[in-house]
Amino acid sequence: MRKLRSLIYRLFKKSPDIIYFNLTYLRLHGRFCNFRSPKSVSEKIFYRMRYPHPSFSTLADKVAVRAYIRERAGEQYLVPFVGVYDTITERELNRIQEPFVIKANHSAGQVKVVKKPWHTDMFELAREANQWLHYDYASLHREKHYRAIKPQLVIEKALLIDGEVPADYKVLVLNNGQEQDIYIQLIAGRFTDIRCQFFTEDWKIAPFNRRGYKPLQGEELEAPECLNEMIQVAKALSEPFSFCRVDFFVVGGRCYVGELTFTPVAGEFVLDPTSADIELGEKIAFPENIDLSQPPRQSPKTTKRAPVAESARAW
Repeated sequence: MRKLRSLIYRLFKKSPDIIYFNLTYLRLHGRFCNFRSPKSVSEKIFYRMRYPHPSFSTLADKVAVRAYIRERAGEQYLVPFVGVYDTITERELNRIQEPFVIKANHSAGQVKVVKKPWHTDMFELAREANQWLHYDYASLHREKHYRAIKPQLVIEKALLIDGEVPADYKVLVLNNGQEQDIYIQLIAGRFTDIRCQFFTEDWKIAPFNRRGYKPLQGEELEAPECLNEMIQVAKALSEPFSFCRVDFFVVGGRCYVGELTFTPVAGEFVLDPTSADIELGEKIAFPENIDLSQPPRQSPKTTKRAPVAESARAW
């Protein structure tokens, strides 16, 4: 039976797009995906995976996207950088004396937060990170736009609060061609006890959540100090697209852009209630007309910031 399941899985992974995507969508939602005229947000994400726009490859690249963020929002929203490497060595890692994050630019999930470099086996870390470069992430869920990204390793200074990774704010911008609707997904306890909640632009709890996730509680429900600025940045970066998710970290009252995502979790999510899938999908224009040559209609307004406390530093 185990061999039969393995054979079926291998055949499934090699199946044509129409079979692969429809069977995956059927497993999640109990119906086939409408590729001719997608209506729900999940269908439109699956459409993007099957027919990606060329710009997705550039902006999903954790190296190349920095120029886009710098141009449309500003240098101050970039996570402090250490460097980019085609391969990494133990010696190069040993030169880094402060907490850092190492990640692959062409994938998701291949990331290590190094809080104590002086207690880290850099030989083993270099070996693992270099293996990431050979990983064909585009084939995992057929997010085809990742295939055009040249694999590299990115090292950034760690954004930590009291020595821990801060909460992850994911701003979803839905653009119907006339206006942009905003929802903020806040994820806490990412490396311990993960919890999730969606909020509206005015920081009210949204009437939906992702199935299988526990909601936030207590102080986790408080709005970040830089909420308005974060929303302005997300709108400026997302303006050319009918849908974009902009990920932020907030440290010391400052917001930093982590990455831009065009096919969140490869569409592998279900919303509760399920009616939210259609309701959100109606806010996303289709087909979308992407034009990156136009400057943002409104640039972000940077708020005056207090000095960053020692317990909430970007390294």
